[in-house]
Amino acid sequence: MPQWTERADKRGLDPLGMQNSGVVLYQSLLPGISNVTLRMRYYGYYCWVSETYARRGATSDFEAWRTWVRRAEALYALVSARAGETGVGGVDWANRRLAAEERVIDFAAAASTDASQERYLRQSLGVFGGAYYTQMAELGLFTENRHGIQVATRDLGRRAAGLFADAIGPDLAKLLRLKIADARVSIRDLNRLEPIAPSQIQLESEERSFYEALLFAREPSPAQGAASRAATLTLILETARAIEEQPGPEDVRWHLFNPPQAPLLEPLETQRLNWEAYHCQDLMQVASAALLAWAITIINADGQGQTLSDIRAEVVAHLTGHDEDAFAGSWRDLRLSLDPGTFPYQAMWDDLTSARGAPADKAVPAITLMAALHQRLRTRPDLADAAARGLPGRDPARSLRTELDWLESRETDGVVDRIADYVIVRVVRRHSWVAMQKLRRQRDYTFLFELRDGRLFFLAGYQPVATTPRLAPAIQFLEDIHLLDEDGLTTLGLDALETSR
Repeated sequence: MPQWTERADKRGLDPLGMQNSGVVLYQSLLPGISNVTLRMRYYGYYCWVSETYARRGATSDFEAWRTWVRRAEALYALVSARAGETGVGGVDWANRRLAAEERVIDFAAAASTDASQERYLRQSLGVFGGAYYTQMAELGLFTENRHGIQVATRDLGRRAAGLFADAIGPDLAKLLRLKIADARVSIRDLNRLEPIAPSQIQLESEERSFYEALLFAREPSPAQGAASRAATLTLILETARAIEEQPGPEDVRWHLFNPPQAPLLEPLETQRLNWEAYHCQDLMQVASAALLAWAITIINADGQGQTLSDIRAEVVAHLTGHDEDAFAGSWRDLRLSLDPGTFPYQAMWDDLTSARGAPADKAVPAITLMAALHQRLRTRPDLADAAARGLPGRDPARSLRTELDWLESRETDGVVDRIADYVIVRVVRRHSWVAMQKLRRQRDYTFLFELRDGRLFFLAGYQPVATTPRLAPAIQFLEDIHLLDEDGLTTLGLDALETSR
């Protein structure tokens, strides 16, 4: 690594700069939930933490606020670990402390920002600052006061705090407040505090009803994305009903990928199309990444490095020698030969994202997938419109749209020549450009190969990966508020689905 870089080697993070287009799209489809907001009840707990801090005679001292938040999080981790909960920040630290079998756990040092201590988390403002605050602000639960301290909002935030307090009762709320202030807790008190844990939202409680109304945009909210989030959550419930079990993220992806046999109402169909466009984008970036992985193996085949001409010649030789009649014609011929309605997208996806198999063997599946996606958008104006709304279509951004536009610009060229050019221009050169931008702007060294004396030399391999579109935490939130369980839709979930349709 060059001596001027001060940050860690981070090879493999979006090496073609294509994942970001999908990330921006899925963020708009599930605002208020992120990949690191793992449990619903944190939203009410943090509002209560804020209100309790204010009522204790809070000052404008940010350090005092940070100490309060960190102690509240450390205690929540201890309670959750004792109760066997998951998805809670600091639970690994908490399990270690519980394993020590201390009668009274003093967590003041662990909740401090002193780097010499074994802290429950290193982040300055814990998971509140690192994960939850921005999403709670999106939902209208939190804002920032003039002193730069995050506070629960006067309407929704304070209401959430009150409902959390009502749910656990005044005696437990008092105990919780005292234990945060003392930063000491006994095992007996941890057992008493179990009702504050993430899975303890009660079925018939106003707290649960509030979370449902908040997520499904039935509460007044200043957030523009509220309707989008509600539509996505409704589609998750729709998926659960269709497959008759609790869906995983992959189930939701593929269920929303194809138009339903029974038409959805207009707002839901529009959102389903947005998810289909996102998934097409992710399929495209995985296919392009598979070609990058192949190019890297070509570079690595010769210890003396490879020129761009060498790489192109190897691509041409490999594809020319492949027993695939469709590759003998033009790119247009290839895409027209594919039926986008019956194409095995999921099998291709599984193959390209699997670590099994040689990159060279995945080149043809990747190219065929790209052609199928091209034909899918050409024959589906509704999908093309959704992609146009949600994905960038101009450089320097790269997306499904930019790549298909490039392929279509000379689609009467032979498949072999068009893909050989694609590998050089849109993959090899693109990676070099993306890696250089990251080095200049972030001082991150992400090069997978480097140029020396006109030849490219191998540095690291690459395995194509999918993006993670917030679906796992969204499903967990729906389980936390009793709309889903291991069997799929609950009675409350069915009611919520019917209300939202």
